Amino acid sequence: MTKRTKLVVWGGSAIATPELVDALCQALQPGEYMEVVLVGRTADKLRLVGDLCCKLAETGQANLYVSYTTDMEAALDGADYILSQIRVGGLQGRAFDESFPRTLGLPGEETVGPGGFSSALRTIPVVLDLVRVAEKAAPQALILNLTNPSSLVQYAIRRYSSMSVLGVCDAPVSLMQMIAKALELPYAELEFDYVGMHHAGWVTGVRHRGRDVMRLALERVDRLMKLEIDPQLIRSIGAIPSPYFRYYFHPDHMLAKSVGRQTRAEELMAIQSVMEKLYAKPDAHERPDIYSRRGAYWYRAIVVPVLLSLVRDSRQVFIVNIDNNGTIPWLPTEGIIEVPCVVSASGAHPLTVGCVPLDVQAFLQRNCAYEMLAVQAIVERSYDQALRALLLNPLIRDVSQARAVLEKVWPDAPKPHFVVERKPPSGEEPLPFPTLVFGRRLLEKMPLQGLSYLVVTMEEPWQLTAKRLPQAPEAVLFVRDMEWDTVEAAERALPPVQRIVGIGGGSALDMAKYVAWKRNQPCYLVPSITSVDAFVTKSVAVREQGNVRYIGFVIPEKVYVDYDLIRQGPARLNRAGAGDILCAHTALWDWALARDERDEAYDERIAAQMRGWLQGLEEAATDIRKVTTKGIRFIVEAFAEINKLCRRFGSSRPQEASEHIFAYSVEHITRRHFVHGELVALGTLVMAALQENDPDWVERLLKRIGILYQPADLRLSRQEFEEALRTLPAYARATNRRFSVVHVRPMDEAFVQRICARLRFA
Repeated sequence: MTKRTKLVVWGGSAIATPELVDALCQALQPGEYMEVVLVGRTADKLRLVGDLCCKLAETGQANLYVSYTTDMEAALDGADYILSQIRVGGLQGRAFDESFPRTLGLPGEETVGPGGFSSALRTIPVVLDLVRVAEKAAPQALILNLTNPSSLVQYAIRRYSSMSVLGVCDAPVSLMQMIAKALELPYAELEFDYVGMHHAGWVTGVRHRGRDVMRLALERVDRLMKLEIDPQLIRSIGAIPSPYFRYYFHPDHMLAKSVGRQTRAEELMAIQSVMEKLYAKPDAHERPDIYSRRGAYWYRAIVVPVLLSLVRDSRQVFIVNIDNNGTIPWLPTEGIIEVPCVVSASGAHPLTVGCVPLDVQAFLQRNCAYEMLAVQAIVERSYDQALRALLLNPLIRDVSQARAVLEKVWPDAPKPHFVVERKPPSGEEPLPFPTLVFGRRLLEKMPLQGLSYLVVTMEEPWQLTAKRLPQAPEAVLFVRDMEWDTVEAAERALPPVQRIVGIGGGSALDMAKYVAWKRNQPCYLVPSITSVDAFVTKSVAVREQGNVRYIGFVIPEKVYVDYDLIRQGPARLNRAGAGDILCAHTALWDWALARDERDEAYDERIAAQMRGWLQGLEEAATDIRKVTTKGIRFIVEAFAEINKLCRRFGSSRPQEASEHIFAYSVEHITRRHFVHGELVALGTLVMAALQENDPDWVERLLKRIGILYQPADLRLSRQEFEEALRTLPAYARATNRRFSVVHVRPMDEAFVQRICARLRFA
């Protein structure tokens, strides 16, 4: 780099921008010089971020000069490159894009489906205004587009301006690195065939030092947990898709996972709020844990490497977004495609695209037509064109759904003529929660006379209850596993009824809740054991590729706690429920750690109430062991009140952390299901030891209650146990589990052997 290179960053006040500057500091070589000008609209936020970026550049070893300004035209003077990373509407706009599709029965996402269209509608006019300024002030500059929805924005720039633009995204890199990990081969030694569009790309071939390993990659596609796509489907197509295809192939799954939960934008708002406070600290530039917690992987993965390949004329190969211009003959010439390109000073030059499966071609043709029509509709402000575009969107089913989307987002959409009167809000709404009914002979009194209903249960509890119900059900579903595909198929096979009744343990009650949620019908739950808290939780626990997923949002009308029925169950299972209360001991420690290390939201009042339930658990230990009515009632009421605390806080953070990560990891490794409370109890003991958080107290209480927690009693071998411990940090990261002791304390061999020494194995 013999000359000074100038990079202008639109959206320079973004909270992640310091990661860009840090990546440049580390990547620039001696003798190379770069000027970076951050441009933003909000002066206060720009100053906060800009000052930190300036300090990073000043203290770094590279020849990097950073400045910031709100004067767009002045910033562009002499610019060689423009990085566009604006977010029109901010995170509030993203939250809208991710939430409003749910009301239409669709998953929400900021780049695909209705959310992506809404984002494009806000963003494209603003980007084109900026581009018009650039056309006058820096017509020679190349735009690196990072603004979402990327390919729609890029197509708008190419169709409606004279500026050159190159789209960059880290999604292809992340996908290829996942495949490398599944193959257990170095990423740098692999060569990939790739074809598609932004967030719609496919790996169609993989070679290791010239040897074709695509078949092995397809065989191991089960290991690509983050895809969340049916492995059998991927193998049948013969190509590996971007994780965003989970929205197209499994829209109901993605919707179910989001119902009743925060959007990603709302999570980012909380992160941003904390980071903004930390950025004001004098030593912020010296602490990567402060400015890198947004996790802006894209700068190091693709943005900076592509930028430097352009500047250095190094002719490296990257997967980027470019004009098709005949590269893919079965797509429009002017469409935007994502393919491997040789990146040099003269731009990005595509490599040849090989054979592509017919169904992949058909999807990309439809998606390309959608994107082109959508951009034209937005720029030309044509409702009719927008309707045509949405009918091609892979997530939209029919014209009614397309019109419903436009009613939500299009400024001049025709509105249906009707009036809806809503009840005025009356202060704080009470937290919806099922009514708990305690007593004996309760099944005989259930209000089912004259109603059609179905029972979801298991064989053993059904034998105990079949003759006690007021009248016979229309159907009985026996639950044997909670794999998501099985759950969906079972619900489809059930007849229409007026009520859903769940009788049994966690799986039966979760399945009953799923049917009630799917059909929007009332349900009654009758726990036959107190091993899990499924009867008071709002979500349904299903399994997907061996991992637990929480989906849906349903509040049972009533929960019947029949003492006689519960005491007929195995004492072992009734005692196990205490494990899902005791876990607060380690969860609270992890929560405080996250508060101190990551400035995570923390509520001392809730923490104090959780500690109160731990004290109550110690006092009720004998009754729980003997399965008395007092012990049963304590567990049920503890489940209920702890669930309310978690819902008020907004997540299960006060109750679940490292001990649950351990439990899920064991089940993932062994591919076996365990009694949840027992496995969590073992996890609580193990994590308390790692935390140095009074593990002796935990073990004494486990013995007093009589919970089985020893690996020998759970049929967990020493080899399986040790593997679960050694791989726990990697599992926690791979599955995006919440921050805990697992992330900060080494799971070294000394600890593994020390904890094994206090446990008993078969």
